Amino acid sequence: MKSLISSLSLLFLFIAPISIMAQSGPSDVNPENMSEIFMYDSDEALHKIKVKDEQKKIVTIKAISVYNKKIHEIKIFNYLTFNDIKSLVTKKFNEAKLTKDYRPLAEVKVKVDKMLQPIKEKVKEQRTILNSTLEKELSSKQYKNWLKYEKLQLKKLKPKAPQRSQQQYSPSSQSQRNGYGSGRNRRRY
Repeated sequence: MKSLISSLSLLFLFIAPISIMAQSGPSDVNPENMSEIFMYDSDEALHKIKVKDEQKKIVTIKAISVYNKKIHEIKIFNYLTFNDIKSLVTKKFNEAKLTKDYRPLAEVKVKVDKMLQPIKEKVKEQRTILNSTLEKELSSKQYKNWLKYEKLQLKKLKPKAPQRSQQQYSPSSQSQRNGYGSGRNRRRY
Protein backbone atom coordinates (compact mmCIF):
# COMPACT_ATOMS: atom_id res chain seq x y z
CA MET A 1 0.00 0.00 0.00
CA LYS A 2 2.82 2.39 0.92
CA SER A 3 4.67 1.58 -2.27
CA LEU A 4 1.55 2.32 -4.33
CA ILE A 5 1.07 5.68 -2.65
CA SER A 6 4.73 6.59 -3.02
CA SER A 7 4.80 5.54 -6.68
CA LEU A 8 1.66 7.57 -7.40
CA SER A 9 3.11 10.60 -5.63
CA LEU A 10 6.37 10.26 -7.61
CA LEU A 11 4.40 9.94 -10.82
CA PHE A 12 2.43 13.07 -9.95
CA LEU A 13 5.64 14.95 -9.13
CA PHE A 14 7.06 14.12 -12.56
CA ILE A 15 3.91 14.67 -14.63
CA ALA A 16 2.53 17.82 -12.95
CA PRO A 17 5.40 20.16 -13.90
CA ILE A 18 5.35 18.95 -17.50
CA SER A 19 1.63 19.54 -17.86
CA ILE A 20 1.87 22.93 -16.15
CA MET A 21 4.67 24.01 -18.47
CA ALA A 22 2.73 22.82 -21.50
CA GLN A 23 -0.27 24.88 -20.45
CA SER A 24 1.63 28.00 -19.54
CA GLY A 25 3.35 29.90 -22.26
CA PRO A 26 4.16 33.41 -23.23
CA SER A 27 0.73 34.72 -22.33
CA ASP A 28 1.74 38.28 -23.13
CA VAL A 29 2.36 37.54 -26.81
CA ASN A 30 0.21 39.98 -28.74
CA PRO A 31 0.98 40.16 -32.46
CA GLU A 32 -1.27 43.21 -32.81
CA ASN A 33 0.94 45.11 -30.38
CA MET A 34 4.04 43.82 -32.14
CA SER A 35 2.77 45.30 -35.40
CA GLU A 36 1.84 48.55 -33.60
CA ILE A 37 -1.88 48.21 -34.24
CA PHE A 38 -4.01 50.29 -31.91
CA MET A 39 -7.05 52.49 -32.12
CA TYR A 40 -7.29 56.03 -30.85
CA ASP A 41 -10.03 57.19 -28.53
CA SER A 42 -11.11 60.44 -30.18
CA ASP A 43 -12.42 62.03 -26.95
CA GLU A 44 -9.18 61.33 -25.13
CA ALA A 45 -7.14 62.58 -28.10
CA LEU A 46 -9.12 65.83 -28.24
CA HIS A 47 -8.55 66.33 -24.54
CA LYS A 48 -4.80 65.63 -24.81
CA ILE A 49 -4.20 67.90 -27.81
CA LYS A 50 -6.43 70.62 -26.33
CA VAL A 51 -8.66 71.33 -29.32
CA LYS A 52 -11.25 74.03 -28.51
CA ASP A 53 -12.53 75.09 -31.94
CA GLU A 54 -15.60 73.10 -33.04
CA GLN A 55 -14.52 72.96 -36.69
CA LYS A 56 -11.13 71.53 -35.72
CA LYS A 57 -12.81 69.06 -33.38
CA ILE A 58 -15.01 67.76 -36.20
CA VAL A 59 -12.08 67.40 -38.60
CA THR A 60 -9.94 65.69 -35.94
CA ILE A 61 -12.69 63.25 -34.97
CA LYS A 62 -13.32 62.44 -38.64
CA ALA A 63 -9.60 61.86 -39.30
CA ILE A 64 -9.27 59.61 -36.23
CA SER A 65 -12.40 57.63 -37.13
CA VAL A 66 -11.14 57.07 -40.69
CA TYR A 67 -7.81 55.91 -39.26
CA ASN A 68 -9.53 53.59 -36.77
CA LYS A 69 -11.68 52.13 -39.55
CA LYS A 70 -8.65 51.40 -41.75
CA ILE A 71 -6.74 49.88 -38.85
CA HIS A 72 -9.74 47.71 -37.98
CA GLU A 73 -9.81 46.47 -41.59
CA ILE A 74 -6.10 45.65 -41.40
CA LYS A 75 -6.68 43.80 -38.13
CA ILE A 76 -9.53 41.72 -39.54
CA PHE A 77 -7.72 41.01 -42.80
CA ASN A 78 -4.64 39.71 -40.92
CA TYR A 79 -6.49 37.76 -38.24
CA LEU A 80 -5.10 34.42 -39.45
CA THR A 81 -1.55 35.74 -39.53
CA PHE A 82 -1.87 36.95 -35.94
CA ASN A 83 -3.20 33.54 -34.83
CA ASP A 84 -0.37 31.76 -36.67
CA ILE A 85 2.20 33.97 -34.98
CA LYS A 86 0.70 33.47 -31.55
CA SER A 87 0.58 29.68 -31.93
CA LEU A 88 4.11 29.56 -33.38
CA VAL A 89 5.58 31.61 -30.55
CA THR A 90 3.71 29.66 -27.90
CA LYS A 91 4.76 26.32 -29.39
CA LYS A 92 8.42 27.26 -29.73
CA PHE A 93 8.49 28.84 -26.28
CA ASN A 94 7.12 25.67 -24.70
CA GLU A 95 9.61 23.54 -26.62
CA ALA A 96 12.44 25.78 -25.47
CA LYS A 97 11.18 25.62 -21.91
CA LEU A 98 11.18 21.82 -21.96
CA THR A 99 14.61 21.48 -23.56
CA LYS A 100 16.05 24.49 -21.70
CA ASP A 101 17.57 25.64 -25.00
CA TYR A 102 16.35 29.15 -25.88
CA ARG A 103 18.52 29.68 -28.97
CA PRO A 104 15.79 28.69 -31.46
CA LEU A 105 13.68 31.59 -30.16
CA ALA A 106 15.99 34.00 -31.98
CA GLU A 107 15.06 32.31 -35.26
CA VAL A 108 11.38 32.57 -34.31
CA LYS A 109 11.80 36.29 -33.68
CA VAL A 110 13.29 36.77 -37.15
CA LYS A 111 10.47 34.75 -38.70
CA VAL A 112 7.80 36.70 -36.80
CA ASP A 113 9.37 40.02 -37.80
CA LYS A 114 9.32 38.88 -41.41
CA MET A 115 5.64 37.92 -41.15
CA LEU A 116 4.71 41.23 -39.49
CA GLN A 117 6.72 43.52 -41.77
CA PRO A 118 3.99 44.05 -44.43
CA ILE A 119 1.40 44.69 -41.71
CA LYS A 120 3.69 47.20 -40.00
CA GLU A 121 4.15 49.02 -43.30
CA LYS A 122 0.38 49.29 -43.84
CA VAL A 123 -0.14 50.59 -40.31
CA LYS A 124 2.70 53.08 -40.69
CA GLU A 125 1.18 54.29 -43.96
CA GLN A 126 -2.19 54.88 -42.26
CA ARG A 127 -0.48 56.67 -39.37
CA THR A 128 1.35 58.91 -41.85
CA ILE A 129 -1.94 59.77 -43.57
CA LEU A 130 -3.52 60.62 -40.23
CA ASN A 131 -0.55 62.74 -39.16
CA SER A 132 -0.48 64.67 -42.43
CA THR A 133 -4.23 65.36 -42.15
CA LEU A 134 -3.87 66.58 -38.59
CA GLU A 135 -0.80 68.64 -39.40
CA LYS A 136 -2.81 70.57 -42.00
CA GLU A 137 -5.77 71.18 -39.68
CA LEU A 138 -4.23 71.76 -36.25
CA SER A 139 -2.06 74.59 -34.97
CA SER A 140 1.63 73.86 -34.46
CA LYS A 141 1.20 73.60 -30.69
CA GLN A 142 -1.76 71.25 -31.02
CA TYR A 143 0.10 69.15 -33.57
CA LYS A 144 3.07 68.94 -31.23
CA ASN A 145 0.72 67.73 -28.48
CA TRP A 146 -0.71 65.20 -30.92
CA LEU A 147 2.76 63.82 -31.65
CA LYS A 148 3.43 63.49 -27.91
CA TYR A 149 0.13 61.69 -27.45
CA GLU A 150 0.88 59.37 -30.37
CA LYS A 151 4.33 58.60 -28.99
CA LEU A 152 2.80 57.80 -25.59
CA GLN A 153 0.27 55.44 -27.19
CA LEU A 154 3.05 53.65 -29.08
CA LYS A 155 5.08 53.36 -25.89
CA LYS A 156 2.14 51.63 -24.17
CA LEU A 157 2.34 48.85 -26.77
CA LYS A 158 5.91 47.92 -25.90
CA PRO A 159 6.27 45.09 -23.40
CA LYS A 160 7.51 46.12 -19.99
CA ALA A 161 10.59 44.54 -18.46
CA PRO A 162 9.84 42.41 -15.42
CA GLN A 163 10.26 44.23 -12.12
CA ARG A 164 13.02 42.98 -9.88
CA SER A 165 12.86 43.42 -6.18
CA GLN A 166 15.34 45.77 -4.54
CA GLN A 167 16.38 43.01 -2.18
CA GLN A 168 18.34 41.28 -4.94
CA TYR A 169 20.60 44.27 -5.40
CA SER A 170 21.22 45.35 -1.82
CA PRO A 171 24.26 43.77 -0.25
CA SER A 172 23.73 42.05 3.05
CA SER A 173 23.98 44.26 6.09
CA GLN A 174 26.58 41.97 7.71
CA SER A 175 29.02 42.45 4.84
CA GLN A 176 28.49 46.21 4.91
CA ARG A 177 29.31 46.40 8.60
CA ASN A 178 32.44 44.36 8.11
CA GLY A 179 33.60 46.54 5.26
CA TYR A 180 33.20 43.91 2.58
CA GLY A 181 30.51 45.73 0.65
CA SER A 182 30.94 46.65 -2.98
CA GLY A 183 32.87 49.83 -3.65
CA ARG A 184 34.76 49.71 -0.39
CA ASN A 185 38.48 49.70 -0.40
CA ARG A 186 39.03 48.33 3.06
CA ARG A 187 41.57 45.63 3.53
CA ARG A 188 41.36 43.08 6.24
CA TYR A 189 44.92 42.80 7.55
